[in-house]
Amino acid sequence: MNKTKVLFIVSEFYQSGTARFTYEIDCALNKELFETSILSLNPLNNSSQWKDYYNFLHEEIGTEIHFIDDINSVVKPTIKQRILRKVFGQELPDVRQNVVEFLDKFDAISIMGEYNYNYVKRYLMSHHREKLFIHPVNSLYQKPDNYIAFEKDLHFNIVSGFLEQDLDFEFGGFSSYSHTFIPLCFILKNKIPLWISPQNEVKKIGLFSRIGKTKPIDPFIYSFQILKEIIPNVELHIFGSGNPDEEGVMRYVKQLGMKDFVIFRGHQKDMLDTAMNEDLDLVWLHGYHGLPGGWAGYDICHLGIPQVFWDFGGTRRPELRETFPMSNSVSEMASLSLKFLIDKERAKKLRDLQFTYTEKNQNINNFIHNLERLYQSVSNK
Repeated sequence: MNKTKVLFIVSEFYQSGTARFTYEIDCALNKELFETSILSLNPLNNSSQWKDYYNFLHEEIGTEIHFIDDINSVVKPTIKQRILRKVFGQELPDVRQNVVEFLDKFDAISIMGEYNYNYVKRYLMSHHREKLFIHPVNSLYQKPDNYIAFEKDLHFNIVSGFLEQDLDFEFGGFSSYSHTFIPLCFILKNKIPLWISPQNEVKKIGLFSRIGKTKPIDPFIYSFQILKEIIPNVELHIFGSGNPDEEGVMRYVKQLGMKDFVIFRGHQKDMLDTAMNEDLDLVWLHGYHGLPGGWAGYDICHLGIPQVFWDFGGTRRPELRETFPMSNSVSEMASLSLKFLIDKERAKKLRDLQFTYTEKNQNINNFIHNLERLYQSVSNK
């Protein structure tokens, strides 16, 4: 039986949320039915700040990796073609021809990250669009111009973690689209929560986030200032890449008199090891649509460390408020956090709620079959 050939298009192989999701899908697909390849829009060693990571992991499971620079060589017309052009007006070869022919080899094409569409669309022929899937990883709440590069009068096949009630907001500007729900999901490795309430004299809150414009952390800093006025023996440890001075974060940390208590720990090679080894009492993270805003949130849930979220917008879900306590008020954020820092039993209950939710809703084995059916449906056409 011929395997369905799937191409993932990525921007690079750094340790990012999109790269992680691509890898989780690649691992979960049934390799007896699917043959996977990756096209990277950037070469390896493309950044002095970010290191290539996921390319090695993809290669370990047998996925073939290609780079656009190797494929997209300019098609130069022959002398004969130039003469035919001059004498008879015959069209010269399309300069996109090599990439077009490369895309033709695949039964299904997944663009991992909506931001990659703007580059890829120049190579798309009409027959490619029938087998093309867009995987958005950002919300309009993060980037209001998120879909500005899309021709909204065309039909798009969208695969995302947005629920039915979120679709009108996210994709209301599109005249035609189909949507398949696949949340951030992964292979679950432990069967029970691993976190046990630590015996810290100074309470430790961990914040896992890159420092940058798309992941603002100033609300956490202001919430921490209020919390520290209530319980002085607390520290905020911020784990993630990005320079707090260059991004302007240290400026308001110092203005608030918090520089000795807000500690920037930098990039972590293994976030989960760090989270467990640091004996954190609580974790703060971004939230969107009433849910954790990314991989870090669900990974931490699966470890069992209790979390409180800053609500960056989206549909409120009262039924999940107990599982994912969330606020966009600095005073309420401090108040919510205080409850779990001083009450160990309440913190354990939150741990169990968040672990159980993740076990049920983020297990990739519950969702990968939906994507497999999509790929096979366009392949059969």
